[in-house]
Amino acid sequence: MGMLLGVSARKDGHILQIHTPESFLHFDRTGRFVRRIWPGQVIRRGLDGRMLQVKVIRHGTKTYREYLDLGETEKEAALTAAYHEAINVLQFLHPDDPWIDALEHWSSVALADDKQAFQKVYLPISILPPDQYRSLVIQITHGCSYNECLFCDFYRDRKFHIKSMEELQAHIRNIKNFFGERLADRHGIFLADGNALVIPTQRLLSMLDIMKMEFASVAIPFSTFMDTFNLKHKSSEELKTIYRRGLTKVYVGLETGSDRLRDFLQKPGTAAEAATALIRMKEAGFGLGVILLTGVGGRAFADDHLQETLDLLRDIPLTKDDAVFLSPFVEPSNSEYAGKIRSGGLAAFSQEEIDAEVFRWKQHLLGYGPRVTLYPIEEHVY
Repeated sequence: MGMLLGVSARKDGHILQIHTPESFLHFDRTGRFVRRIWPGQVIRRGLDGRMLQVKVIRHGTKTYREYLDLGETEKEAALTAAYHEAINVLQFLHPDDPWIDALEHWSSVALADDKQAFQKVYLPISILPPDQYRSLVIQITHGCSYNECLFCDFYRDRKFHIKSMEELQAHIRNIKNFFGERLADRHGIFLADGNALVIPTQRLLSMLDIMKMEFASVAIPFSTFMDTFNLKHKSSEELKTIYRRGLTKVYVGLETGSDRLRDFLQKPGTAAEAATALIRMKEAGFGLGVILLTGVGGRAFADDHLQETLDLLRDIPLTKDDAVFLSPFVEPSNSEYAGKIRSGGLAAFSQEEIDAEVFRWKQHLLGYGPRVTLYPIEEHVY
């Protein structure tokens, strides 16, 4: 038993945390594996069964992150090792602990069934803001109402659809059945997929009322993504009403304040129109998470992208309660972006150059009012 010296198990009735000299293990209140952390490395499991390995690589004075989606063999090995170690620790420290039975329930077959149950409730949750991973996601729409931005392929696998009230009620029932007692672990509600504000106002308000009633135990507020080119369909009074009803934070894919780059990226609307939309949201009371794509477009756009975006941000009354997210550009899996770069004779940034751009943007945003933070889309696991 000497190998178990220095271990501890923390249990608060909701989660199980196992600490060993080598790693930290985290399981949810039902015994489902959540994550394992080693120095410089973490493996996280999503509700959809996906497992992501993140390694921190240090090269001289620079630090990089390496991302790997584990294959089935690697997932099986990681889960088997995690459960084996956790059960051994509990049997050593607390031989009669009911957590042991909870962990032993989650065989590979049970976890596979859990993945299938999730897929019956949700279409793939393609992306979330980094501070929304612990929210309860409710897909009141499917896909994106525009879905033609050159840099984005999150929703290319589905047509845009607004759920009917009947579809929403069925979705809510399925969510409740899937999460069960784990609903208490969710904080706030994120309205997916794309832009909830394209929904006609009265229908959206009715949806908000239903969700508040059905998920009274889940902390409000609501949040969602939004675009900046559909807001003309909402009056200022409508926006204020939506805010008062509980949808109080929006994450905005601004991407850039450069009209030349917006046009290249097939992003609708001008930078000035986007600024006007964000100002309207602030006037209605909303908290904003403004998402900027660092490194997109490569060298030909880099200086205009930075300077014109900084100019635009100065016109928006963001506060310390808002956030600006710097999202290092990741080339989409479709070939349209790369094809347009090549046909235009442009030079895309290398990963090292994108990292340098992130650093450059951070330096320019030092002392800026809102929180400035990274948004690496590769780290998304729900």
